[in-house]
Amino acid sequence: MAQVKLSAAGERFFGTNVTPRSFEQWIAFLRLELKKTQRKRITASHNLHSIYLRHNNPDMAEFYARADDCFIDGMPVRRLFELFSSNAGFNHRFTLMDNLPQFLMAAQREKWRIYYLGSTEHVAQKSLERIRREYPNLDMHLHHGYIKDNAAVVDNINKHSPDILLLGMGMPLQERWLLENFEQLEFGWVVQAGATLDYFTGEQAKPPRWLSAAGLGWLYRLAHDPRRLARRYLFEPWWLIAPIYRHWRLQRQENGTPRT
Repeated sequence: MAQVKLSAAGERFFGTNVTPRSFEQWIAFLRLELKKTQRKRITASHNLHSIYLRHNNPDMAEFYARADDCFIDGMPVRRLFELFSSNAGFNHRFTLMDNLPQFLMAAQREKWRIYYLGSTEHVAQKSLERIRREYPNLDMHLHHGYIKDNAAVVDNINKHSPDILLLGMGMPLQERWLLENFEQLEFGWVVQAGATLDYFTGEQAKPPRWLSAAGLGWLYRLAHDPRRLARRYLFEPWWLIAPIYRHWRLQRQENGTPRT
């Protein structure tokens, strides 16, 4: 197996300790971390939507303050990090949406136990059928995100004691649910998953990789789901101008060292 060089240590970036990683570096990071005895840790990700919510939603602010690790999954955030970072060159980004098949393959190879909580019952069932077919040796359990008996869901997660718990209920619901149930849960690492299963099954239109790499994946998604995404893509980035400016001024005052 090829060796993957891990990225540099994280930097404080909009209230979160961010380490820009490639997907391969992230898998290598998880491989090392899951060999340790420490459990119940949070790996987060940042795009413009999450930065907006981090400034406007108390649950999101608490979630990112408690995160043990954070990678970049939005091209605009990668550009911002390049602008503010003192570690030029450590500017990787990836999305679980684009890399879910590779993640499942790695989990099957590493014998990780995976639990996915989120999406609709239809999508969860459709995903399970595909996963059983394409990853027959993967230990993975799924439960839809429309929870009627929360205690039963928590018990089911703990029964399987996943190495990685994926939460796919969308922001900020998935983060709020985690905070409310954190003390009762048993897992290794928890990861934000958003609408990953919806893209995996084709329920939502997934932008081509080359379009995402060019930073235009948002335009593709907006065109296919304007009612749900118009505010996120057309309003929220403008609101972020003031926090970005404050971040820039603070960095200048501290002689180029990025801080929040």
